[in-house]
Amino acid sequence: MISMKDAIAAALGDFVEQHTGIRPHPKPSKRAHLASSDFLRGDADETAKLLSAHAGECTLFGAPLIRKIEAENGWLLFFFTADAIDAYAKTLPAPGEPDDSYFARRLWITVRHADAETPDDPVLLDGFYAVLFSAPNGERRFLSAPRHLDGTARVALEQRMKRMANVLLWERRNPL
Repeated sequence: MISMKDAIAAALGDFVEQHTGIRPHPKPSKRAHLASSDFLRGDADETAKLLSAHAGECTLFGAPLIRKIEAENGWLLFFFTADAIDAYAKTLPAPGEPDDSYFARRLWITVRHADAETPDDPVLLDGFYAVLFSAPNGERRFLSAPRHLDGTARVALEQRMKRMANVLLWERRNPL
């Protein structure tokens, strides 16, 4: 089974190359889920507009992958959807026992919640994709993401993170 990280790289690479003729080499970013500097010599603003107009064509397991594309200082910033996580999570078996790390144990607790659609919460998605793409402080960002909400809203968000936790456990146990 292909990892979600590799599936996103392939889908995004094919999509951008189809519309621009350039295959990007995206990197983790503090400002976005992935960022590409491959357009520094070109017009990143125009490229972002072009790709945004066709963003619905970029899918992962039949679900839309791209939520939005922005340009900033010549970089293309890619933001991904919660739908892509759901589509990928549905292809995975139940995770095995986690390793002994604190992060894996927290994910294991989350996987035991009832199955629900991945929340479309920008802070939580930023944390998830930070872990997936090995961005600095990704694990901390993911675990602390629900803290931007209070009380019952936080608990409700935490109880809907099962699919995200399953994907991250799978990625940790089966690196390709």
